[in-house]
Amino acid sequence: MQVSGSVISNSVLYDPAGTDNVSNREVVKITNTTKGLAGTTSQSATVAARGFGSIQVVCRSSHTNSDDPIVFPGEPGAAHQHDFFANTSTDAFSTDASLAGRPTTCSRPGDTAAYWTPTLLNNGRRVVPDRVIAYYRTSRIPDITSIRPFPRGLKMIAGSATATASNPQPTRITNWNCGDGVQGTATVPASCPNDPLRLRIEFPNCWDGRNLDSADHKSHMAYAGANGARGCPASHPVAVPALSLNFRWKISGSLSGVRLSSGGVHTGHADFWNSWKQRVQAQLVRDCLNAGRICTSKIADAPKP
Repeated sequence: MQVSGSVISNSVLYDPAGTDNVSNREVVKITNTTKGLAGTTSQSATVAARGFGSIQVVCRSSHTNSDDPIVFPGEPGAAHQHDFFANTSTDAFSTDASLAGRPTTCSRPGDTAAYWTPTLLNNGRRVVPDRVIAYYRTSRIPDITSIRPFPRGLKMIAGSATATASNPQPTRITNWNCGDGVQGTATVPASCPNDPLRLRIEFPNCWDGRNLDSADHKSHMAYAGANGARGCPASHPVAVPALSLNFRWKISGSLSGVRLSSGGVHTGHADFWNSWKQRVQAQLVRDCLNAGRICTSKIADAPKP
């Protein structure tokens, strides 16, 4: 699948007005809030250190099933079990049109994207997720003003469902820990007595500018700064937000019986389908990421990036 037109044209990256069912009122609200105007209470934005910006979204679990509309489109029940967040309509038959404007479980109503990850099992029983915290950041991009919103319909997978203990994936992409933070390990802790168990998945933030998906659902994307490079590689020149998904589960006692529906704990991965309200996403990218601001969630107990 390819995007028509220039890779940096407004028609590709900013979605023409009137196509995403978002009112001018909502757009103005986002703009005012991210500029930190006095009197706003739903969200906050503070000036970040030079060269860093962040958007935070907190989403509750929506539903669970064995669908995967990216890997097995139109084939209900063909995948391992997943837990879905944000867009409440995601299933095997999802399309850009069906996802557009549907209800969301997220703190930001403009985030109608689809996020999903393998179901967490504890001694064979599903553990209902507490929430996912999505961070959209400016990671490893020297010129943060060059970051563009995800194009409508972009799909990608981060992590690996085939990783094993003897062939693990990098912890910079997938890791486990208790509570919040970026760092973690390839395996789950022995227990998390005071904090939720957390699985962090880091998505690539450089796009090839043409393809909304690829055969392996990864090749059209790349990580900025890979192999010591500065910013995005020439093969993937368009900088997009660095999305990390932090899935959280509250589990008491030993975690020795924890595994994922995709296999062992080394198989952590997640899927993202961009069905944001594009005008809202574009303004958040402009007013938070491009401006070097930290825009936190309206959820009072959500951690700051």
